[in-house]
Amino acid sequence: MNNNKLLTTAVAALFGASIANADISLTDNLTLSGFVDASYNNTDTTGSARDENLGLDQIEVDFAFAGESVSAEVHLDNEGDTIRLEQAFASYDLGNGLTVSGGKMLNLLGFESDEPTGQYQHTTAYGDQILDSVGKRYLEGIRASFGVEDIAVGVSAYDNSGLPTNSKSFDLAYEAQVIFSGIENLTVALGYADDGTADSSKGGINEAINVWASYESGQMTVAAEYNDIESGTTSGDGYLLLANYTINDNASITVRYSEQDVAGDQFERFTISPSYSFTDNLGALIEFSTGERGGNDEDIFAIETTFTF
Repeated sequence: MNNNKLLTTAVAALFGASIANADISLTDNLTLSGFVDASYNNTDTTGSARDENLGLDQIEVDFAFAGESVSAEVHLDNEGDTIRLEQAFASYDLGNGLTVSGGKMLNLLGFESDEPTGQYQHTTAYGDQILDSVGKRYLEGIRASFGVEDIAVGVSAYDNSGLPTNSKSFDLAYEAQVIFSGIENLTVALGYADDGTADSSKGGINEAINVWASYESGQMTVAAEYNDIESGTTSGDGYLLLANYTINDNASITVRYSEQDVAGDQFERFTISPSYSFTDNLGALIEFSTGERGGNDEDIFAIETTFTF
């Protein structure tokens, strides 16, 4: 995934737009796209039994409707053996670069993609200890997006009753992100989120700052991200550094280092992941990661294949 796709991914999230790798036309205004993702994963953690898995990780089918000024999308995927509604939203183009969206949408913050089709490697940078306010989530709410020349801005308000730190009472969560691409080959994003949680027993108000940048030079893309979070009972930060080198039209290799410290619980991971595209629709990667989680050494070996349609 080169720098242009990074910018496309980020701006698509701002405007509630799809970034499907392929589209199957069902009617003049309706298209179908999706992917099937499968992997083998072997995780060896000091003091724990080896965890080994082989099977389907995710199947997703996306429907996208495009009208003159109104568009809508429905994303369905599997959660185990159950089909779930991942996203469902509609967008209205008001003109002059302003778009309003409403429904269940992907949140704005975070460098890494929510889907395997947009990731450089198999694992995420922060494992399952990702900071709650920064991790990729699908939330119900509204969003206003504005784009002009080299700047895109998005502001969202969500019902956060389903967030991990919140009770089931209705409270609004807010987030905002600005993306700047005015310097050639450079993309910079700055985001802020407030979960709005008023229940002190659940952690109090949860705020997060997310900053990431990526730069492309020839066959090399480099990226960096920093997260900072503050709440009533928890604080912490984390970062990642990533480099992706395109060997040829089909092959590339990614190196990533990530680290975070949340409430004194430390985590670090070094990853190397070569990938290969057999066709425009079929790709595979191998990953080896080593690091430390909660004071225990952790090694991961994974093979992943993804078919898009």
